[in-house]
Amino acid sequence: MSKNTMNFYLFKAPFRVSIKTPLIEMEEREVLIVEWVDSNGQKYYGECNAFSTDWYHFETIDSVKKELTNWFERHVYDQINSYKLSCQLIDELNDFPNARTVMSMIFYQKFHDLYEFDIAYGATVNHDIEKYFNQYHGELPSRIKIKWHNGIRNDIAFLEQYYPQIKRAIDANGVLEESNISLLNTFKDQDFIYIEQPFSHFDLYKEYRKSLTLPIFIDESALNLEQINKFNKSELIDGVVIKPSRIGGIDKSLEIIDYCKKNKLKFVIGGMYEFGLSSYFTAYLAQHSDYPSDVTPSDYYFMDDIVKDSAEIKNNKIKYLPPKVDTDKLIK
Repeated sequence: MSKNTMNFYLFKAPFRVSIKTPLIEMEEREVLIVEWVDSNGQKYYGECNAFSTDWYHFETIDSVKKELTNWFERHVYDQINSYKLSCQLIDELNDFPNARTVMSMIFYQKFHDLYEFDIAYGATVNHDIEKYFNQYHGELPSRIKIKWHNGIRNDIAFLEQYYPQIKRAIDANGVLEESNISLLNTFKDQDFIYIEQPFSHFDLYKEYRKSLTLPIFIDESALNLEQINKFNKSELIDGVVIKPSRIGGIDKSLEIIDYCKKNKLKFVIGGMYEFGLSSYFTAYLAQHSDYPSDVTPSDYYFMDDIVKDSAEIKNNKIKYLPPKVDTDKLIK
């Protein structure tokens, strides 16, 4: 009897510029790459956004491997011959969204034809904002999102003075307090599009929503459709950052996109310091978004990648090509 095969690989590369957020500092990124060989011998790959440790999410590279191994053992001989069936089977991983997202990525490729497309460029800057502009030689993004830090006032002033045409956002990763609200409100204008995850939990949004005049998008709090609906029905948010790896994959993301459109809730698609395989699907989903999402050129974060030149910047937009994984770079 023919069977499916699952293999695990690792890939690691240094950041071009070290990452500094309110939660962590990083010099390099390691990811898990999953290879799925179906019963007909066709190979597909998925990139896992979990980190090596649980600093951001309870799932880690090791825990994802464990959950996927357990799932695979139940389905090693299954003939998965439709996209609908694949989504039903990976629902067994609903409690492990990073693990589910990897398989969602794999099966989406198996049952859909991928294509090239152009999309708006949405940069995220962690620090050294002037260094960023020197790096890209005039190829400007449509949006810049700045990670919250002590010098945020200077960064916003820099953008307002030299690049007023670029839409602006701030990502606070849930660390803000009441004392920060008065400063945030000074940033309000037509080109400041949202503050991302200002507070850490629901009760703080209830307490401070009326004081904060900027549009609020949730990110870490957008765990699933139920949570998003809770925030929306309580009139606490203006939009959502949809992260496929947090909610369980492409099909779950499309469900939330449909909800947002029906409820007139704005949304963008969020990335996770991804390599070329995962970033293609972030950009793929971002074709639906209201504002430029976390979409950057191939060489934006990393000095190396498992996908060569899949996202190139031209005329201030990014052209994405269907990703082809360089398996020679994968470590068993």
